[in-house]
Amino acid sequence: MSVNIARRTQRHTSQVLREANFAKNKGWLNGSDRNHVLLVDLPRTALPADVRRLCAKQRFDHVSKVALDYYRFSPTGRAWVTISDANHTEAAVKVLKNCNIGGAMIKAHAAEPVSERPSRTRGPKGRMEAAERGIIPGTGPDTGIPHQGRCVVMYGLPGQLTVETLRAFLKSFKLAGMENGQKEVIKVELDPDNKNPTSRFFVRLASVAEAHRLVRRLHMTHYQPDHYGTRCPIHAHVIY
Repeated sequence: MSVNIARRTQRHTSQVLREANFAKNKGWLNGSDRNHVLLVDLPRTALPADVRRLCAKQRFDHVSKVALDYYRFSPTGRAWVTISDANHTEAAVKVLKNCNIGGAMIKAHAAEPVSERPSRTRGPKGRMEAAERGIIPGTGPDTGIPHQGRCVVMYGLPGQLTVETLRAFLKSFKLAGMENGQKEVIKVELDPDNKNPTSRFFVRLASVAEAHRLVRRLHMTHYQPDHYGTRCPIHAHVIY
């Protein structure tokens, strides 16, 4: 995990827990108000299915959703578990804390997600305009973007690469098409502190299987090695 992601994750986790404790001490939240459990210190390779298997192993079946937490499309090692019946939230914390996933001992806290995204709500036109400018931060539970496992983030590509050029490069893969005004391929605006002269793209595929096929075919290969040599290794991962 990069230093920036680790610092951001630690800072945001502290913020979430401070707010949860403050609300509890003020009496603003009781057992019936809280229906989320924050898991911390997960391996970055952990998937929602891994968390669900852990819950099943612990014989806790009141889980309605598991959302991985991301920062600029990179996993933070945290996950939000939505409890189907808030009366079982405290029980979830007890059975999940200090459990082991992939060799890592995790922590569990009753807390509610704190939005890190701008409060502005965009309609279809606004979403299209934001996508044109690459304003999709990819931060928060599920990256804040509907995807159902059909989206892939690709990075390490040449900095001047255009959407049209990448779409042509991906012609052997079946893209999602225009869905509710959403672009198939979006060039993502990078962190202003990022000095790496490469680019990052968000790609919508037609199916979960096609997203995984893209990753299997392209991850850790080189983009146009005849022209760029080994300067542009492709990194690709599915957003879960």
